Amino acid sequence: MSRDTLAEMADQGAANIAAAQSKKAELSGANKAIHKFGGEDATFEYIANGGTTSALCKVLGVAVTTFDRWIERGGDTRRSAYAQARARGGQSLAEQTIDIADAATPQEAQVAKLRVDTRRWLAGKLNDDYSDKPAPLVNIDLGSLALDALRHRSVTPVNGIDKDTIDEG
Repeated sequence: MSRDTLAEMADQGAANIAAAQSKKAELSGANKAIHKFGGEDATFEYIANGGTTSALCKVLGVAVTTFDRWIERGGDTRRSAYAQARARGGQSLAEQTIDIADAATPQEAQVAKLRVDTRRWLAGKLNDDYSDKPAPLVNIDLGSLALDALRHRSVTPVNGIDKDTIDEG
């Protein structure tokens, strides 16, 4: 190995260590910001009330990618709590559409429609109960199809024995 290669490897190793330390510092900063905000429960409550992750991250002063790493670092429990908060957030957004529509005046109808449509769309993304995706229209029973195919299958002669002989015997 040449000196350049060893130097490059050392530089890369140092860069990797610095990046890992930076990520650790970011996560530590996220933990502090979340604690200051009121803790994990308050963070998920913000999402459950219809707040977006990006808006929450602005309030916390952390990057969305850092927040995502914080979620992942919490394991299945934190991921599950976040998923439940997002689903509840979808419900909150759907409920907001009623208030927006009820409060709209004829002069504000277009703006209210845009606000309602945006929240309805986001609610559908966060919670399948509010999704506009159509349910499947066809239900296929593969077991019955396989049995029908076997019943209608043509039988070829085996060792010189004719199909009619097989059926009779």
